[in-house]
Amino acid sequence: MTEPTTRSARPLAVRPALVRFRSRLRQAMSRGSADPERVARRHAVLALVDARLADADVDTIGSFEQVLNGSLDLGYRAQPLAAFTFECLHRRFAARIRRRLAACGQDPDSAEVADLVSTTAEAVHGLIRGARRERHTLRYALLVSIADHRTIDFLRRKRPEYRETMDDRASESDGIWTLGTRRDDPEQRIVRRERVDLARRLRGAVLGVVNGLPDVERAALVLVEIEGLGYDAVAEALGIKRTDVGNVVRRARLKRDRQLMPILRTIPGLEGHMGFSEMQQHRALRLNMLRWTTEMGDGVCHGCMRRHHHLHTADGPCVQPEPLRAAL
Repeated sequence: MTEPTTRSARPLAVRPALVRFRSRLRQAMSRGSADPERVARRHAVLALVDARLADADVDTIGSFEQVLNGSLDLGYRAQPLAAFTFECLHRRFAARIRRRLAACGQDPDSAEVADLVSTTAEAVHGLIRGARRERHTLRYALLVSIADHRTIDFLRRKRPEYRETMDDRASESDGIWTLGTRRDDPEQRIVRRERVDLARRLRGAVLGVVNGLPDVERAALVLVEIEGLGYDAVAEALGIKRTDVGNVVRRARLKRDRQLMPILRTIPGLEGHMGFSEMQQHRALRLNMLRWTTEMGDGVCHGCMRRHHHLHTADGPCVQPEPLRAAL
């Protein structure tokens, strides 16, 4: 009996994409560059690609992740890397989008699929372009889940009944999951109302605590966790040193979590849920909580968020807080 295929060994069309990635790299190198650091970086990435192509078992998810993260570790974030990533994953993006549309009663072969794949590609490109760590661990599962979020946004705009639901997480089994419940099931309607009420309470608590943070800490948190900006861009936007951005964001998260915990304990329906002691050990939840809450329902007012880094629901009144102080 053969061993079951592991997740990292699942088949993926990596080799043809790698061949074209190598061709683009060589074309860029043939044009020459006055920057010796850029030249050295391209040579290092080319050596990484050649090494992977020499592997007979290159068409796997694990191999794809090694090329992507290895290139980012070398400081390479140019367009050929984004093109390689999209070429490997665009069929998976389309398949997940079609499954999601079909599960929600939409036409899985509609013209919107191509648009959703395109917006997914733009989001992935932005994620690659903004990667600024010394060691990168971008995973296949994270990248393909971006297609899920783009489809959720599309369905919310298209169908009001998909709004303000808590069922916005893909199942661990990667199966089909739905938004909303059957309208003809009274029990499910009650459950859904309770979940919507819980979502609103949670969103109000998170946004209220974040708005109470000092100006620079609140702005840094919004730019990093919601806008997805890198530290260089945050430092430029706030007029602070890049080396200070990490400390500002850490202080903001610590203050947010400390102030949020007592509030969450008072919300009915959260008893026993993550949000108390377990939250401190759940890094993914803490790092994504603010973004998730701003995506609930109709989202937040983008004007106030971008101009003043102040968060309120899209249907709420706009405010004019004090101008952002640039000093720490």
